[in-house]
Amino acid sequence: MRAIVIFLSVLVLAAPAAHGSDFLNLDFERSTPSGQARPWYLGGAGYEVVVDTTTAMSGENSVRMGYESGNRFGVATLTFPLDGALGKEVRYTGYIKTEGVTDGYAGLWWRVDGPGQRNMLAFDNMDGRGATGTTDWTRYEIELSVDTLAVNINFGVLLTGKGTAWFDALAVELDEEAYKDSLAPGFVPDEEQLAWIRETAIPLDTDDPSAPHDDLVPLKELVGDARIVALGEGTHGTREFFRMKHRITEFLASEMGFTVFAIEANMPEARRVNDYVLRGEGDSKEALTGLYFWTWNTEEVLAMIEWMREFNAEGKGRIEFWGFDLQTPTVAMEDVESFVEDADPEYLDSLREEFDRVRDTFLAARTTGDRDDEFYEPWHESATRVLEHLEENQERYLASFDVMTVDWAIQNARVVRQGADMWMEDGRSRDESMADNVDWILAHTPPGTKVVLWAHNGHVNRDPTYAPMGSVLSERHADDMSVFGFAFHEGEYTAVGKDRLGTYGTSSSEAGSVEWALHKSGMARFILDLRSASVESPRSGWLASTLDFRSIGAVAVEYAFFPRVVTDMFDALIFFEESHPSRSLTRPGSPPPEEEEGEEE
Repeated sequence: MRAIVIFLSVLVLAAPAAHGSDFLNLDFERSTPSGQARPWYLGGAGYEVVVDTTTAMSGENSVRMGYESGNRFGVATLTFPLDGALGKEVRYTGYIKTEGVTDGYAGLWWRVDGPGQRNMLAFDNMDGRGATGTTDWTRYEIELSVDTLAVNINFGVLLTGKGTAWFDALAVELDEEAYKDSLAPGFVPDEEQLAWIRETAIPLDTDDPSAPHDDLVPLKELVGDARIVALGEGTHGTREFFRMKHRITEFLASEMGFTVFAIEANMPEARRVNDYVLRGEGDSKEALTGLYFWTWNTEEVLAMIEWMREFNAEGKGRIEFWGFDLQTPTVAMEDVESFVEDADPEYLDSLREEFDRVRDTFLAARTTGDRDDEFYEPWHESATRVLEHLEENQERYLASFDVMTVDWAIQNARVVRQGADMWMEDGRSRDESMADNVDWILAHTPPGTKVVLWAHNGHVNRDPTYAPMGSVLSERHADDMSVFGFAFHEGEYTAVGKDRLGTYGTSSSEAGSVEWALHKSGMARFILDLRSASVESPRSGWLASTLDFRSIGAVAVEYAFFPRVVTDMFDALIFFEESHPSRSLTRPGSPPPEEEEGEEE
């Protein structure tokens, strides 16, 4: 069940906090009219996961998971408070009822993580002993230890395969003492704390990229001498986020000498966009579509690309378009093969055999749910052999080809391997590889080059606990990097959900969240310098505490607030009162390409 372990690893960045407290709603009695059990994350591609008000083991509600299509799994997940759990023995119990469960099972799951990525200290998802077939309410349990080095605990329930399952009456014991699930009021800022926000905030006149830059001038002091400015986003489909990032990129290029823009998109595919941006080659819409990700295939990103082309063509400066992601090996393999045809024809047949093995595994991965390390080994081993061959022959290639041509061929081979690495237990994570690719970009541009990074909040942030890309880069570049997170109070966004690709809503921020405090300031849009917050100050110290913070990726989520310390993540927050959906160029209602992750970060 490797796919389940990987997905639950992703949810380490996504599991909701108890809403402003340690309240876990273990009996699912607190729910929204639309069927969301707060503060739980309920989801799973191809499954309906909702609160059921007609069937329960205790109280009035349970969570129901029902298979609809595909070969993934349904899941409910939550973060368990570390305080009081470290070094203790856990007994996690719950009741499960099933109807026609086949090709899988229904079960509980519990996961304990140590510092960094892929450092799983304990995990049990009841694989091989979960509920199957048709059964009445039955009690199940998991027992394991929480290491004192743990930095995160996630737990929940899941359904794999077909059929329907109900879950209810969850309970947790720590060293045989029952966990008390009580609801406490969330943090609400007082007038002095709101005054500090208003005094510190940099108001933004608009998110319109065509507007004058006068209100952005304070960015010069915020960014300072940093060579890397990372711009996050709290959803992959908010128009205001995209337009403001375009606006900031224009300012940084026009006023502060930034010459490279790099986005969370496949590295070789982004070169096609760069051909258009620098020289007007090809079609901008086709190049953008060629990035695969519907998230970037929008009017907002296209407008930024057209601005880049105009900026370069009119001699106003120079801006390049790069990608640093690695999820799809197709174009990378094509580019390596094209190079080998010219530079090393004797190796061509062997190369094609290796890459055929990669293609077979990649295509199978798009349709296979159960994957383990052995599944990806053919891809990883073949990609490694190709990379090693190119590296061993680098000097020979340089006798006939320029440095950039040879380095790009080797980097494309590396990207092919990175795509397998992200799924291998001992491989480099996607975030580590993306950080490596950003550094490769910096190494292959003139000394002192300044770069703007565009990715999700979950990738750009500095929090070392889960080792996202931003924390890896921060460790390497320290004060040479400035990180901006993006947040909003209420509204809609573009995502993939029940209606496939479309517009979805999400809950407004509430007491206990960072966004609620920013909303109460009464300002529609602004930048808040988090470095100005002081732990000792009663006016700003609350920002250094654990509060709910919204995070929505490519998948629609009704309630999406997670426990975070934002001062550990970002140097500044850019806040909008309202979110409106990005204007997608992909046909509404269409499924996203299989290459895309359904990231939850």
